[in-house]
Amino acid sequence: MDNLHYILQIRLAKEEIFFGPGVRTLLKLTNEYDSLNAACKQMNLSYTKALRMIKGAEKNLGFKLLERKIGGLGGGGSSLTQKCIEFLEKYEAYENEVKNKATEIFDEYFNEYL
Repeated sequence: MDNLHYILQIRLAKEEIFFGPGVRTLLKLTNEYDSLNAACKQMNLSYTKALRMIKGAEKNLGFKLLERKIGGLGGGGSSLTQKCIEFLEKYEAYENEVKNKATEIFDEYFNEYL
């Protein structure tokens, strides 16, 4: 039997949503594989859509998220900028704090149904 629970996703927006779980996963996988293309394959996401997501986030945040190396003999690749790494750390810390508070509030309101 499933327990009653909540689902909370943190998304950042200006006029439109530009950063959330999808972009975060894309960046983390890009970091893991040193390749945006490899991250796209893991997510079953087109490279074009991934670039659009990255460029949208970069535009709204006002800084570059990725350093891209053009292919050649050694091949290309992508790595996270230092500012991107710092931003991801803050995003995840904020998300964890919000989820911890949300869990407290959820338990307060729905404890009798758990």
